[in-house]
Amino acid sequence: MITNCRRYALASLIALSAFTQPAQSAAYPERPIELVVPGPAGGTPDAVARMVGERLGDRLGQQIVISNRAGASGFIGVQAVERSAPDGYTLLMGFAQTMAVNPVTYKKIPYDPVHDFAPIARLADFELVMAVPASLPVNNVAELVQWLKKHKGQASFGSFGAGSPSQFAGETFGKLSGTDAVHIPYKGSAPLVTDLVGGQVQYGFVVLQVAQQLAHAGKLKLLAVTGKERQPSEPDVPTMAESGYGEVEATGWYGIYAPKGTPEPVLERLESEIGHIMNDQDLRKKLLGQGVRPAFMGGEAFGAYTRDEIERWRAIAAKTGFTAQE
Repeated sequence: MITNCRRYALASLIALSAFTQPAQSAAYPERPIELVVPGPAGGTPDAVARMVGERLGDRLGQQIVISNRAGASGFIGVQAVERSAPDGYTLLMGFAQTMAVNPVTYKKIPYDPVHDFAPIARLADFELVMAVPASLPVNNVAELVQWLKKHKGQASFGSFGAGSPSQFAGETFGKLSGTDAVHIPYKGSAPLVTDLVGGQVQYGFVVLQVAQQLAHAGKLKLLAVTGKERQPSEPDVPTMAESGYGEVEATGWYGIYAPKGTPEPVLERLESEIGHIMNDQDLRKKLLGQGVRPAFMGGEAFGAYTRDEIERWRAIAAKTGFTAQE
C-alpha cells in the first residue's frame, strides 16, 4: 500500500518529467508545415509539391504551406531549408538538379545534399523528351540525325541550363550521333520551349509535361523520351533506346527532405504518411498526367539513392567532357 508521502513523491516525479521531456515528444504536427520548392510556381516540381502536400496535410491534420523560393540554380530554396530548425516544420521538395546534379556541375555549392539533410521519401521519377519545332522537316530521331549532318555547322540545340540534365542529354546525343550542334543554354524550360517553337534552336531535351502541351497544340514534335520505358501519357512516342541511342538516358526524380538533426519519430511519421498517400490511385493518375511516374522510396533507401545519383551524374558529366562551373 502506497503511503500519502510516497504518492506525493511519485506525483511530483511524474510532473517533473513532463516538464523535462524534449519539445519533440509533443504531438506532431501542432502547426502548419512549410514545404519549400526551390523553383517557381507553375513548374512541375511545384505541381507535384501541391498535389502531395494537399493530401499529406489531410493525413497529418495540419496545412502544408507551399513556399516557392526560386533562383541561383535552386541554391536559395535549398539553403533556406538547410538553415531552418530541425523540428519537422520546414521541409524541402528536392529534385535531381538540386540534390544530385548541382554537386557535379559546380565546383562548390553552399550545401551538402548528403550530410546536411535527412531524406524522408522519394515521390516520383520524371524524364525528358527530345523535341523539335513543328516546322522542322523531321519526324523521328533518325531523320533528325540526317538533317543535322546535312546542315553541319548551322544547327543548335537548347537546354534549360548549363550543367543541367537537359544539356548532358544533348551533349551525349551529339557524341553518339556524330553531329555537332552548338549548345545554347537557357535559364529554365520556359524560354527554351519558346525558342524551340520559334525555330531559333533545332532541338532540345525538355520536361515532358511542358513539351506535350505544345505538341498537342501542333507547335512541337516529340521524337523520343529519355526514360527506359514509354510514357503512359504519350504512348506513341518511342524511347531513345528504341531510336538507337540508349545511352541518352536523362531521368530525374522528386523527393522530400528535412534538415539534418530532425528527430527520428518525426521522420518516421512523415515517411509513413507519404507512403500511404503515394498509393492513392487518384494521386497516381494525376501525377502520370503531369508526365511524372509515382515511385515511392522510404528514407533510408532514398538516402543511398541520392548518393548513387550524384555518382551517376558525375560519370555522365565526365563522359561528355563537362567542366564544373565556379
